[in-house]
Amino acid sequence: MALQRQSPQEIESTNKIESATTWIREFFEQFRLAWRLLVDKRVPFLPKILPLLTVGYLIMPVDLIPDVILGLGQLDDLIVLIVGMRLFINICPPALVEEHIRALSGGKTLWSPGAGPVIDIESVTLDDEEKNILEA
Repeated sequence: MALQRQSPQEIESTNKIESATTWIREFFEQFRLAWRLLVDKRVPFLPKILPLLTVGYLIMPVDLIPDVILGLGQLDDLIVLIVGMRLFINICPPALVEEHIRALSGGKTLWSPGAGPVIDIESVTLDDEEKNILEA
């Protein structure tokens, strides 16, 4: 199979598609991160107000740019969503943000075992006769 040369227009078109798909993928990764932080009980209540205000703006009938202007009205909603999500992530405790980023990127669980030994316990219920044998 021979390699074909791409024209500058084809290269530019491919680059635009790749950058658009990269942007969309990063948007959804940021959304997943923001969602995990929102439901994490270790994140203080005050930062969690920002996503609620952002969603409130999106469902509010009054917009900065009216939605009747096709394209521009939806664009301001998208910008508010992105800025609100980014601000929320930025004001969350950095250690928690890093923990969730690691969990999302590596597929690791949020809990990691400590350095000490693991103690495995199996519980057994003894009847009176077995208790007497053990006590003797």
